[in-house]
Amino acid sequence: GWMGCSLNEKASMMLVSAAIVAALAVAVSAKDPAEGWMGYATGTNPNCGGDCKITYMEAKWVVPDNPTEPGAFFSPWFGIESSDNLNLIQPVNPWEGYSWSFYNEYFQWEPEYNRNSASFNTKAGHTLFGSVTYVASNQSYNVYHSDLNTGASVSFSIPVQTGPDGNPKKFNIAYFVMEKSQWQCAQYPPNNQVTFTDIKVEYDGAAVQPKWTTAFVDDNCNCRAHITNETSIQITWDSGAEANPLLTAKQPMLLGAPAPRSLHAHKA
Repeated sequence: GWMGCSLNEKASMMLVSAAIVAALAVAVSAKDPAEGWMGYATGTNPNCGGDCKITYMEAKWVVPDNPTEPGAFFSPWFGIESSDNLNLIQPVNPWEGYSWSFYNEYFQWEPEYNRNSASFNTKAGHTLFGSVTYVASNQSYNVYHSDLNTGASVSFSIPVQTGPDGNPKKFNIAYFVMEKSQWQCAQYPPNNQVTFTDIKVEYDGAAVQPKWTTAFVDDNCNCRAHITNETSIQITWDSGAEANPLLTAKQPMLLGAPAPRSLHAHKA
């Protein structure tokens, strides 16, 4: 998931969303990791069987180079997810066709809901910092995202959804992801990597070294995640490769469309 829009865009998107929801009503319930994810890393707490919750997470990364070919929409991001893989809180960093931006996004699969913070411009080479902090007093997460080169920052608060059992859901999964897989390889950054550094994760107020695994959903441009060390995860791709035609066939008519838009708005 990720991205903001004006009220007019929201109104038109709501009509589209209603049609999509109707069309998907017969489909199997979706959840994360979702279609559109390329290489990603998943972190879990090796010391508890899912009962612990993430109370703090942070990371830094350098905005990748501008793609050689413009027009694509994709984002590297990190985030935290509920134990049922239906709620995702993310500081995101999308390339929106011709420029980089950063903001915070929340996506909920059931009932489907997407929320974006205000969006700020950033540039290739700038260092971004994101954090997610649990606020026990009102059972919410505060999401903070900043450009360390400009000082611009944005925060928003996301209440924890109540689960089917009547208790607040537990966010216990950490993700590092490169999302949106339907582009030609030359439309991804030519430096072929994004590296998340200074990663910190706390569960129930205590620092934890998560158990990290790597995988991919959509296989395009050889995009893969790599566990560099305990505090660093790198996602690489090959901007000189041949794209997967099964994925590029899904490319939305993005050029000329209003920006920014949500990562998760294009999930269907």
